Amino acid sequence: MTLNNLKLLSPNNYVVYESTVYPGATEEICLPILERESQLKFNQDFFVGYSPERINPGDKEHRLTNIVKVTSGSTHQAAEFIDNVYKSIITTGTHLASCIRVAEAAKVIENTQRDVNIALINELAMIFNRLGIDTLEVLEAAGSKWNFLPFRPGLVGGHY
Repeated sequence: MTLNNLKLLSPNNYVVYESTVYPGATEEICLPILERESQLKFNQDFFVGYSPERINPGDKEHRLTNIVKVTSGSTHQAAEFIDNVYKSIITTGTHLASCIRVAEAAKVIENTQRDVNIALINELAMIFNRLGIDTLEVLEAAGSKWNFLPFRPGLVGGHY
């Protein structure tokens, strides 16, 4: 791509997407744009990967270096290269997905699970409020079960 005649993609470059997209978006939408704008051939001149971001804004415990990072690449060699780049900074390791679409789908599931659970807690909080029950007290009591997922009322969607 060019920006004021500045070449942003060169031969042997790797482009790694981290944004939430539907499975297939990287290959169906992004790659044709990269090829067209760079005049380079995908999987010959440049390679692509996908590694969903997993950082929760404001979370001081779960940071980039200490969360397992899902990685993927457009070829086996690209996937290994991208995985090794992330392994060089991720102390807890990586999970190499079999393909870009699997990594994209994993991010969709992660977001869906979070959003559905937060939306459910939001609805329950309104019911508890009408019943005169303290939602946080209910969550504390429920949290005494070993496998309870501690979702709290809040916003659903991307970073907030």
